[in-house]
This record gives sequence, C-alpha cells and structure tokens, in this order.
Amino acid sequence: MISSKCTLQIRLDVIEENYRALSMLCPNSETGAVVKANCYGLGMKQISPVLKKSGCKHFFVANIEEGVSLRKILGADINIFVLNGVFSGETKAFKEHGLVPILNHFAQIRVWQEFAFKLHQPLPCFIHFDTGMNRLGMPESESINLVQEDTAGLDVLCVMSQLVSGEESDNLYNKKQLEKFTKLASKFPNAKRSLANSSGIFLGLDYQFDLVRPGAALYGINPTNELAIKNPVQLFAPIIQMHQLPSGESVGYNSTYTNSTIESCSIATIPIGYADGFSRHLSNKFTVYINGHKAPIIGRVSMDLVSIDVSLVPAEEVFLGQRVEVIGDNCTPDKIAQIAQTNAHEILTGLGDRFDRIYTYK
Repeated sequence: MISSKCTLQIRLDVIEENYRALSMLCPNSETGAVVKANCYGLGMKQISPVLKKSGCKHFFVANIEEGVSLRKILGADINIFVLNGVFSGETKAFKEHGLVPILNHFAQIRVWQEFAFKLHQPLPCFIHFDTGMNRLGMPESESINLVQEDTAGLDVLCVMSQLVSGEESDNLYNKKQLEKFTKLASKFPNAKRSLANSSGIFLGLDYQFDLVRPGAALYGINPTNELAIKNPVQLFAPIIQMHQLPSGESVGYNSTYTNSTIESCSIATIPIGYADGFSRHLSNKFTVYINGHKAPIIGRVSMDLVSIDVSLVPAEEVFLGQRVEVIGDNCTPDKIAQIAQTNAHEILTGLGDRFDRIYTYK
C-alpha cells in the first residue's frame, strides 16, 4: 500500500554502540549522557532506557520539565542533572523528583541554600564555572572569589564548565579554557570535575576528568569525523508523483530551477519540506539517494514538497511509493548541516512529528 508519509528509522543499537565506544575512549572517567530536547529530537522515551541498560548512570537535561519526564521513564536508580539550574518556584519539585540542579550563578546558589537550611539537610548540586562561553555559568569575576563557605549547606558533587570550540582540536581556546577550569576547580578539591562534551572527549585524557557529558555524538553527530561514531538515523520519503520536465520549463516556486537541456528530464516529487525541518537552504544544493543513485534537489524546497531530478536513476527504480533516502549513510546530518549552513544539532532537533517513527534494535 502506497502512503505519503515519510519514515524516520532510529537504530537504538547504534546509539548503544556510540555510548560504549565513547566510554572506551574515557578509561578514567564516568560517561554520562545528555538527553535534553527529547534526546536531540529522536525520542527520550525510547532512547534513555537503552542508555541506562548500557551502564549510564548520569543523565543531563535542560530544565525541570525534562527532568520530571525522565525520572518517570527511568525510575529512581539514576542521577538527573538539570543544566538550567533551579529557580525559587521549583525547589520542592526538584526534591520530590530527586533532581540535581547545576547552579550557574550566586542567585541560584542562594535559592538552593535557603531550601537546604529550611530542610536542615545538605542538598546535592553541581557548580558551573563559565570559562569563556559567556552564556551559562558563574563568570570568572565571581567564581575567582568563590570559596567553599559560599556554598555552606550544599553538597557540591561536581564542578563543570562548557567548551566553546571543542570540535576544533587545534583551537588554542581549548587549552585556555582547560587552564582556567583547572584553576577554578581546585577551589573544590573534594568535588568531581566535568569539562568534556562530545567533541571534548576527543581532545584527550587531559580534558576528560571524572565525568564526560556526550550528547551529540550519541546520536551520530560527528563534526570531527571520528570513526568511532556512527549515524543511527535514516529518513525515507516516498515518491508521490513523477513528471517529465520539458526543455525550458521550470519547477517550484519562483522558477529557481529551469531545465536548460535540449531534452525533457525525469523528475519526481517527495512529501517533505521545511515544515518537517528540511531547510529551504537546501534548495538546488542538496542530493538525496534512491538505492545509492544520486537524485539532486531541483527548485525551491517548499513547506511540504521537494522536487528531485531522477534522470540518472535507472527507470525501473523510479515508481510511486519508491523510498528516497533523505537522511542516512549517504546523507548524514553533518553533511546536510554543512550545506544548510547550520549544525547537525539543528537538523535533528528540527525533525517534525509528521513522520512514521520506527525504533529498531538488532
């Protein structure tokens, strides 16, 4: 039966392989997992239990809502750390669901302290030092004056920071951040240390410390082309119409592509567009595949539809319902991102909810 729905296949076994491969690269560290944004758009409910089964005990989410959802999925025997920290109206929920805030500035430290004093018990937390991102975390002007007395009543489990350009192995800023972090972390000699995200892991043992926090690499995002990381995502769109485009005729909005050959060319339409996170920047620039054969995108990507040139695909392989690889081994999220002038994180998190999602485990 022919359907106009695209199919998004997510291989859970590959995500598990990625986690184990990253863990092997960090022999002196524990390996956590960043599962924020619904596991980068791929499905927290399905993926996080696989990571737990693989031995992951430390999970990072963006906010309290994600933390509560994850606790319901995984149960009480794992740690959940909230990157955005805690705010005054959230303290009871943090305690109720066993969430650990990552404290990013003095105001959050005070909120968590006051709650600890009210309960007459120390409360666990991370302290986030900003070593150059200038986004979240205690700025150096504050953190350099921080002493342990400022966190009285708190059980500081770990101090952490975030690399700015970890995917650029030759970027001197990595070393600068490492030096800053090492100096600031010394203020809490009994706390664990965490600096490396996915790319930071590949900078070597000096950056890994006690706990690494891979996110993107788990889901196949691989800007450094490391062989250890595999793509678990495949997105297929069916052909829903076929045409012959005469010489001199255009296809799509604003006639951005015209058949300039002397003969007609074979084209096909697939039901995917920018409403599904397939960027307009890919118009006339990207190539999809049919059983390994190239099929360039022609014309403008519209909200729901894309036109492709199938002239070089064997005729017997072009038919209604034929699967077209939009994301896969030939079209990885990193390749798409490079052409769309963004990053693979945006490609994955932008995938819409109109696909049939299929989760497989070999």
